[in-house]
Amino acid sequence: MVNLITKAAKQALNIDSVERAIVFGALALRAAIVGNTEFDVNEDRDVLIDIVTNRDNITSLSIDVLLPFDNYNFYTQGGSIIENIQTLPNALLNLPDEFDFTTKPSTEPLPEIPDYDRTIVNTFERYLFHYSSILWASLENKRNKIVSFRFNPEGTIKLDLAIPFDINKWLLGDNYINSVLRVVDSYQLLDDTTEETSNILSILTNDQILNNDLLLVN
Repeated sequence: MVNLITKAAKQALNIDSVERAIVFGALALRAAIVGNTEFDVNEDRDVLIDIVTNRDNITSLSIDVLLPFDNYNFYTQGGSIIENIQTLPNALLNLPDEFDFTTKPSTEPLPEIPDYDRTIVNTFERYLFHYSSILWASLENKRNKIVSFRFNPEGTIKLDLAIPFDINKWLLGDNYINSVLRVVDSYQLLDDTTEETSNILSILTNDQILNNDLLLVN
């Protein structure tokens, strides 16, 4: 389990979009794994972050995370997932409230980042899953390569994300969070099924990105 830092600490880092929250959550989980010196970090493949440029010359921050979940409760509770997300086995319990990086507020007008129930979303594992779920819910076209989940029979769920990324900004010295780009212009709230799903921004309207086989399987 990687305990979630305070809301004030996240606000101080300008985590002001769902896309930034996803990247921050993945970075925090990877840091918690790397910081655990009790095992060989090179053998751990539960959290992988990489920069990928596809054949259409579109660069994304590739995030692959394998989260354990309570298989039995998942099924007996009718498929409810967020409360059944469990903890990464090889991660530190706590990370510092003050992360050693600087981010700037997003320059584009943004909808307010959706909040979460702190009694449920109380770890970075659940934080990452929560905002990944919001992003997928906010995509009008669910058949995409931006975000997908895959359930595995042994009781893990694989999160595959490809968040658009300003590679030049990063190459010239900025960090991942400042360099990640928005995917949608509004967010679908998990507790508001009447709200219209958002429109995908123009940077992601290439059919070759969106018309791919859905990766969610049981």
